[in-house]
Amino acid sequence: MNHAKELQAILDETMEISRIPMSLYDENGSCIASTAPTDHTIADAVREFLHSDIENQSLGAYHYIRILCPDSRLFVLLAASSTPDAFTIGRLTAGQIRRFLASREDAVTKSGFIHNLVNGNLSEQERERQIKKLKLSPAIWGVFLIECADELKDSYAYPMLEHAFADSRTDFCCELDARRLLLVKDVTNILKDYDRETSHTSRARRKKTAAAADLRSSPALKQFAQTRVDTLRAEALVQTHIGYGRTADSFTDLPAAYQEACTALQIRNTFFAGQDTISYDRLGTGRLIANLPLDVCHAFLYEVFGDAVPENQDEETQNTIQKFYENNLNISETARQLYLHRNTLVYRLERLEKTLGLDIRKFDDAMTFKLAMMILAHIREQEPLS
Repeated sequence: MNHAKELQAILDETMEISRIPMSLYDENGSCIASTAPTDHTIADAVREFLHSDIENQSLGAYHYIRILCPDSRLFVLLAASSTPDAFTIGRLTAGQIRRFLASREDAVTKSGFIHNLVNGNLSEQERERQIKKLKLSPAIWGVFLIECADELKDSYAYPMLEHAFADSRTDFCCELDARRLLLVKDVTNILKDYDRETSHTSRARRKKTAAAADLRSSPALKQFAQTRVDTLRAEALVQTHIGYGRTADSFTDLPAAYQEACTALQIRNTFFAGQDTISYDRLGTGRLIANLPLDVCHAFLYEVFGDAVPENQDEETQNTIQKFYENNLNISETARQLYLHRNTLVYRLERLEKTLGLDIRKFDDAMTFKLAMMILAHIREQEPLS
């Protein structure tokens, strides 16, 4: 039940003034707020009262008061019948609860709904109620988690995102915290357009692409995410990166898709910091390393480097290594892009070999070094103080 803290506060305040213990039950007979001792045996009596046509009744040690909200939700308030005015105080409290729930009903928004949904703050009953209230329809959604380099307090990023997508009944956006935005986008048309653009491919390929209810990822989603990064950078002057998961075709699947986007972004920050966007189903080696036990990681580094695990390289060395990998270990092309003489690059790589004991001009050593650096980044992420 949403608003449980606020409902508990209402009962606490009433208890402080009247000294009358009360408990509030939902239509399933579950206690959601109480200032009375827990009594599990009373749940059956509450459910029986709910299924009756009686508005109020006194039974045992309690007055039972029915609360019917404007959206047809039912609640039962139990007020201990310990004083002559307990029933009157109970009725007044029931009215206060009804007004509170009615005000919260009017306050339901799309951004609040999606924020609570992906964070698991809505029960199934509350989720369906808000879907009905907001008149939402199912779609095929892409879930894009947008992380900004700086805090969003003085940024135009969220208003721009909201203006672009909030008018659609099947698109949602919200602020998650000081640096993160969430965009849940209906990608049905994006995927259809992609299918049309690839219609020249073989029949089997088209069939595979069109069977996209689960859409593990596609160039279309990557292109959409990159466009958002470019737009926010150019128009809102905000540096961002985006993680996204597999698509979801029901409200029930959206929290899982959101968690995939979170995982993708986390792995991106550790292993692929140079990428603007990253997909959950394209995490590759990063996914494997992120799930390795730390003792296995330490053992691997010792096997490769012994006790001389390399510290952070200087910027020149890092840039040289990165360009060398980007050019598939091609010395001539790397030297050209770095504006170096070929022999100068060879000298740098030989100097690195003496330091590391690995010659990254050779494929096996290059792969070993790449894995070792990713594992080292993982260890530092998990053990930042070590």
